[in-house]
Amino acid sequence: MAAAKAAFKIVFVCTGNICRSPMAEQMLIQKAAKEKLPISVSSAGVMAMTGDPMTPQSADAMAERGYKASKHTSRDLTPKMLEDADLVLTATLEHRSELARMLPKASKYSFTIDEFARLTSFLMANPEFQDEFKKKPKEIREQYLKRAIHEAVLLRGMVPTNLDPVDVIDPFGESTEVYSQVAEHIEGSLEIIVDWLKA
Repeated sequence: MAAAKAAFKIVFVCTGNICRSPMAEQMLIQKAAKEKLPISVSSAGVMAMTGDPMTPQSADAMAERGYKASKHTSRDLTPKMLEDADLVLTATLEHRSELARMLPKASKYSFTIDEFARLTSFLMANPEFQDEFKKKPKEIREQYLKRAIHEAVLLRGMVPTNLDPVDVIDPFGESTEVYSQVAEHIEGSLEIIVDWLKA
């Protein structure tokens, strides 16, 4: 029997698509598999080192946190990828600006990884969302997620926090310690996002 088509498409974006975005992609894929989430995950770069694999340091940083790095081939972000996505998560604010220039309407469903983790944390604390989700069958989770994305867009810049979203720094050419810090940052944000996705 053929596998059900994943309903909710998430794309991670960084610069070269060899460090941050593939780490985020593969971490989320493994987390989603564990939770049986109906999502598909991919990644791309705004200035991709096309055809290159994930850096060994990225793979090592993932392994330190209990993830298994799989084969990866970097690729350039395209308007079609943005058009097909339900949610785009970028490493930095500048990446988000670049994809908005590439496909202006994508700004409606694009966030930095850190920004989206903060917003979903806020949404999870909102009883209205939790109560509504519990009343709905899992078969229409896609509609819930898309509506929540819309609410997240409306909440952008209004979440009660004294902190601005933090960019995921580029570890390329840096020490193994920096790669480890980046993996930790990404994982912490993804844990919050997965909690929201599985509701």
